[in-house]
Amino acid sequence: MLLTKQKLTAILENLRVSIPADVEKELLQEYGNLAVTEDGRVIEYSEQDIYEQLRKKVRSYENVGKEVNNFTLT
Repeated sequence: MLLTKQKLTAILENLRVSIPADVEKELLQEYGNLAVTEDGRVIEYSEQDIYEQLRKKVRSYENVGKEVNNFTLT
């Protein structure tokens, strides 16, 4: 599977996270193109592979922009 802009948008919506445009571009470059090993084999990512790698990479953006309310229970 190759990652497309539409698939990336759907995954990010599912994860409820937004990322900077440069990170989005980097992810599309990495997972949206065929990867070839040094010995000429083509690496094909599964949908699960891509989802897991994206989840790991966008983890740091999950709480950005969310307001946290602090309160004390008595």
